[in-house]
Amino acid sequence: MTASVPLEGLVKGDLLGKGGQGTVWAVPGRRINGEWPVAFKEYAPELRRELNGPALDALVDFVPAQPAPVGRWLCERTAWPAAVVAGQDGERRGFLMRLVPEDFFIDPDATGRKLAGFEFLLNHDAFLRRMEITVTDRQRLLLLLDLARTLERLHGLGIVVGDLSPKNVLFRLGAEPGCFLIDCDAMRLAGRDALAQRDTPGWELPPGEAPATRGGDAHKFGLLAVRLFDQSQDGRDVGALARASAELGALAEAGLRADPGGRPAPGAWVEPLRRAVRAAVTPASKPAGPKPPPSPAAPKPAAPSPAAPKPAPNPPYQVPNPRPTPPVQLTPPVHRPPSPVPPGRGRAGKARRRLAGLLLVAALGYGATQLVGTGPDGAGSHGSTTRSQSAAGGTEAPGAGDPGGSGDDQAGARAAAVALDGLLGRNDGTRGEVSSAVNAVSSCSGRSGVLAAAATLRKAAADRAALVGRIDGVDLSRLPAGQALATALRDSWNASARADLAFARWADQAASGGCDGGAMEQTSDWDEGLSASQAATRAKQEFVRAWNPVAQSFGLSARVADAI
Repeated sequence: MTASVPLEGLVKGDLLGKGGQGTVWAVPGRRINGEWPVAFKEYAPELRRELNGPALDALVDFVPAQPAPVGRWLCERTAWPAAVVAGQDGERRGFLMRLVPEDFFIDPDATGRKLAGFEFLLNHDAFLRRMEITVTDRQRLLLLLDLARTLERLHGLGIVVGDLSPKNVLFRLGAEPGCFLIDCDAMRLAGRDALAQRDTPGWELPPGEAPATRGGDAHKFGLLAVRLFDQSQDGRDVGALARASAELGALAEAGLRADPGGRPAPGAWVEPLRRAVRAAVTPASKPAGPKPPPSPAAPKPAAPSPAAPKPAPNPPYQVPNPRPTPPVQLTPPVHRPPSPVPPGRGRAGKARRRLAGLLLVAALGYGATQLVGTGPDGAGSHGSTTRSQSAAGGTEAPGAGDPGGSGDDQAGARAAAVALDGLLGRNDGTRGEVSSAVNAVSSCSGRSGVLAAAATLRKAAADRAALVGRIDGVDLSRLPAGQALATALRDSWNASARADLAFARWADQAASGGCDGGAMEQTSDWDEGLSASQAATRAKQEFVRAWNPVAQSFGLSARVADAI
C-alpha cells in the first residue's frame, strides 16, 4: 500500500516557494525516517489534471522496496517523494518529500537566502563575488565527480533524471563539494513518468531526440560540465574545460554529439574526473560566507560552517495506514565497531589487505597517547581543556583575570594561547573514533557496523571543518610563531577532514558489497584517505613543534602529533 497522508490533517508551515507546478510548504511536526524535516509540494490544479497517479505512487513505493543502504543513499542525495497527499475525494494533491538540507543554500547579504542551484555557478567572477560565492576549479571538478557518481547510480536503479538542468541540481562547497537533486517527481522510473517530460529552456536535447533517456542525461551532463568551466549559461565551447583537463574536454565533445550512442555515460567520467582532481593545483579559498580565507599553504579550500545539526528525531513521520509488514528502516542501528583489526584468516590475498589495514592504522595513530603534561593547576590535561572551553566558545574573555600578566601584550598572548588550547581540546578523542571506524570497515564488521563507521567518519570530518572555521576567530598575532601555528593547525585539520571523507566513501563501497571474504579491498578512495592522513600527520608534527614551547610558557598542556 502506497504511503498516503490526508490533506485535511496536514499542517502547512512556512511558504518555501511558488511556481508553475504549484506551491511548496514546510511541514512542521513530521520527520521522514524519524530524521529528516519534511516539505509538501502541492500541485497546481492544471498539473493535477495531467498527473499520472499510479506513476507517482510507484515513486513513493520505490525507496521502501530497496535495501536499507540504497534507500538511505537516495534520500541523502535527492528530495525523493516519501508519501502521497490526497484530498477527501481521493485525488492526489501532491506529495511529501525531504526538505532541502541546510548546506545546499546560499545566503548572500545583498539578496537573501536561496537554494544553491548550479545556475549561480554558471556566471562570471564578478557575479560570483556579488553573490559571495568563491569556487575554485578543483571544487568544480569535485562537484562534477559527485554528480557523475550520482547519475551513474541512479541509472543503475532504473532512474533517469530527464530535466537535468542547473535549476534542479543544487550544490554545496567546502570540505566535500557535493550535489542534491530536486524535482524528483519529474524523473522517469522504470520507463514511467508521473509528469510530462519538459526541458528547461536552453537545456533541450537535439531536435527529434526522445526525452528522458540515459543518453539524454549524458548529453546534459556534458553540457553542464562545459558551462561550469566556461562560466556561462548557454556556452558550448569546451575550451575552458579542456584547459583544466584534455581528457575531460574530449569527453565533453563526445557528450555533445547528436548521436546518443556516441556519448559517454556519466560513469565514464568518474575516473577521468578523479585524475583531474588529483592533478588540480588550486590556491585555497574561502567558501561562501563571511569567514576569512585559509592559509595559501592549504592544499584544499577550508571548509565552511559545519553542516546543520541533525534535527531532533521526534515526533517521527507517521503513515496513518501502516503496511502489513514493517517499513524499511533506513537509519542504521547504533553499533560500536570493534577496535582491533582482526587477525588474518589464511586466505590468499588477505595478507596484503591486512598489511594495508595496519599501515592505515599506523598512519591514523590508533592508540596513541592523547595528551601529555599537566595544566597550570597541576591537574591532567582534561582540567586544562575544561577551563579553556568557555574561552573557545566565546562566552567569556579568554585569559581574563589570569594572574602574572605584565601588560596588554602578555595578557593578549595568554588569551590567544588559552583559546587555541580550547580548540585542541574540542578535538580530543576524534582520532581514536576514526581509527576504530576504519578498523570496522577494514574487517567488514557487518553492514550495520560499516554504515555506522561511515557515519562516524563523516561526523569527524564535519567536526574538524567546524574547528578550522574557529581558528580564524582566535587572534594569534601576539603569540610567538602565531601565523605558523594557525597555518599548521588549519592544514592538519583540513587534511584530516579530507581523509575522513575519503574513508567514508570507502566505507560506502564496503556497505554496497565491496567486502570480499571478510576483508575490504583497497580502492582509490582508500589511497586518497591514506595520502591525506599522511599529509595531516606532517602538518600536525609542524604544529606541535611550534605549540609545545608556547604551551609550556603559559602552563598549558603539551600535545603529541597523533592526538591533534
